[in-house]
Amino acid sequence: MRKSKLLIPVLGACAFASGFGIRIVDPIVPLLSAEFTVSLGATSFLVTAFSISYALGQPVLGPLGDVMGKVRLIVLCGAAVAALLVVCAFAPGFAPLAFVRGVSGFVAGGIIPLAIALIGDSVDFEERQVALGRFLIASILGQTLGAAASGLVSEIWGWRAIFLLTSILMAVATAIAFLTLPFEPRRQEKFGRSAVFSRHGKILADRRARRLFGLVIVGGIAVYGIFPFVAMILALRFGTGAAEAGLVLGGFGMGGVLYALGVRQIINLLGTARMSVIGGISSGLSLALFAMPLPWVWDVGLFMVLGLSYFMIHNTLQTRATELAPGARGSAVSLFAFSLFAAQGIGPLAIGSAISVIPVTAVLLLLGLTIATVGILAPLMLAEPPSSDSKP
Repeated sequence: MRKSKLLIPVLGACAFASGFGIRIVDPIVPLLSAEFTVSLGATSFLVTAFSISYALGQPVLGPLGDVMGKVRLIVLCGAAVAALLVVCAFAPGFAPLAFVRGVSGFVAGGIIPLAIALIGDSVDFEERQVALGRFLIASILGQTLGAAASGLVSEIWGWRAIFLLTSILMAVATAIAFLTLPFEPRRQEKFGRSAVFSRHGKILADRRARRLFGLVIVGGIAVYGIFPFVAMILALRFGTGAAEAGLVLGGFGMGGVLYALGVRQIINLLGTARMSVIGGISSGLSLALFAMPLPWVWDVGLFMVLGLSYFMIHNTLQTRATELAPGARGSAVSLFAFSLFAAQGIGPLAIGSAISVIPVTAVLLLLGLTIATVGILAPLMLAEPPSSDSKP
């Protein structure tokens, strides 16, 4: 399948809608806690359930997309997510909401990762990093606007309205994909547990793959692990609330958008290897400066730099993932997504445990050193050129 003019915009629409739904629960945890008379800690399980389920779905959905066709599975998952969001909107209690939210996380994992794999199938390697960078705009904007819209919509019309709004967005994007993108032919091969293990086993047999996924996990823990504690850190320093924390975290998303808008110019100026190194160093410096008690408005700028810098590393690793196994690209990208979302689930637990015994400043400095090391090591550890004939 080769690239069409509509491919990136249509997949971007699906990524925007899917990304919008990823972060809608974060701002309304207090509302849900009050609605269902459940503690804030227990209510936050809704976020964990989605992320962990998203990660667990990857080993299944990636190979399934390779076999039945990526466009076909993107459409099916999009339709299912739209329906599950409606069920969430009318959930009668906390337990049903948590269950359905977890299921929707599993199914949502068949949208953005398979869209990335489809871009890998359709765009030559020389242009792929630019194409993926532009695709990132939609995903990042979706997550940034989803969190912002969730708080506003829920305050005006109640928390159930945000699930319905997200369902409409997902349904529209899915319909556009169904009407405009051609379905790939099904492969004449069986899909089962042995086939899944075989595909993943062949990918992970490549030492480049093990190194890449390890870097994704470590980098993801270092950056995303601190996010749930930003509000606490700012409150302790300045007595600020959720609004200020939202602006700081929103800076990360805007930094990612800035990277995606200028991806071609950044790559042309730095090259991919130097881009990863500079991205790692500037990410580390951003976290190190956040460790200092600077005015919280400055932290917005620091997180913009962090977002811009982190996505310089992330996009490089993501592009490499699309070349690990050209014959099973959906499986390879699904393992990349599994690593990233597993890191987002593990990170807060690890950082929370660290903060309980180590000063926050020391933890932030350690995280800064960690992400800097990832950015510097990535070009060295993945220096072996991609092999176009490594087809599981």
